[in-house]
Amino acid sequence: MLRILQNVWIKQMDIVQSPGGFFAGLGLFIADALTGGKLVVYTVVVASVIDFFCGIAVSVKKKKFTLSELMRQTVEKLAVYGAVLLVFLCLDKVVASETPLEISITSGLIGAVITMAEVWSFSAALLILFPKNPFLRLMQKALTGEIAKKLGCEPEEVEAILKEARRKEDKPQRNKKGQFVAKSTKK
Repeated sequence: MLRILQNVWIKQMDIVQSPGGFFAGLGLFIADALTGGKLVVYTVVVASVIDFFCGIAVSVKKKKFTLSELMRQTVEKLAVYGAVLLVFLCLDKVVASETPLEISITSGLIGAVITMAEVWSFSAALLILFPKNPFLRLMQKALTGEIAKKLGCEPEEVEAILKEARRKEDKPQRNKKGQFVAKSTKK
């Protein structure tokens, strides 16, 4: 449990260092407050499931066997996230019953932190899967540590690995009129 919480904290520190990450987290917190505190639970679950499937896709792309450890880690993460959210949701209920305020600040804040950590994780996986995607390439410098962890390499090697992946992807061919043509099957 402590390992998962430390991992979330480290990712969160990376996220808030970028203005985009800070404002995305703030937006999620505000959206959760406007929906009455229910949005945060859904976003945590959805982000965790997306991260799970992105992890499987990265394993397939690396041609590594996807171990049951990935499923165990996802279930473990969801259990820890659920327990933490439950504690803070209960704290919010106690505060709401003791004061005239009907707010869920702490659970919304914790949920936004957890969701942003999961989004950070699956963004790195998506950049590994789609190295040419211009939107994801904007975040490449910030995601270098996360990508290195997923690829099992040093952060200094990430740029070279992604460049190689971009180079390997075939550009679509065009005919004389500039229209795309089907790839030839010759080898």
